Amino acid sequence: MVPNGRGLQNRSPKQIAALVILILMALVTSFIEFPLIPGVEWLEYDASGIIAVLSALLYGPWVAIAVSVLAWIPRLINDPLGVFMNIMASIVLVLVVGLVYRQRPTPKYAVLGVVVGAVLSVLVSICLNFVVTPLYMDASYGDVAALVMPALLPFNAVKEALNGGIALLFYRRLARLLADDEPSPAGERDAGEKTGDASL
Repeated sequence: MVPNGRGLQNRSPKQIAALVILILMALVTSFIEFPLIPGVEWLEYDASGIIAVLSALLYGPWVAIAVSVLAWIPRLINDPLGVFMNIMASIVLVLVVGLVYRQRPTPKYAVLGVVVGAVLSVLVSICLNFVVTPLYMDASYGDVAALVMPALLPFNAVKEALNGGIALLFYRRLARLLADDEPSPAGERDAGEKTGDASL
């Protein structure tokens, strides 16, 4: 597996190239948006969160935060409030995923990090809606509260489930590709490899 917590100067050219590709993918996918819930088309999903979670699992939380921010910088001029909300929700998710997985890089902790990070990200997104939505849509706090159960909660729950779930599906294969050109240093092999249980 790809060890977490190493500086870029200690990574292979293949891993650095993969990081650049992940950043570019996050940038591109942030512009591909579509609604998830009928009736609230202004709540749109994009797949950049998947790339951010992959970055957290592969490179750790701080690199993933950089990916999350860089993915949305081009949108700051046109939609600053929406960009702020997306960046904050993504940072919470990848920070938790990266920190939890870094403690014990096993499939169990990868799933645990995604679940905990998703729950916290959903809560942060809903709280931010009470601050940002009244400014963004000229709505009252009562209007926002009325949207929590039918729209905000299900949308953000599905969004983070997709981000975390799809990242977990692809992480194992991508990690193996990036680890092909160099063995993991002693003491940095993840517990999943030691036990032979490397599936997610």
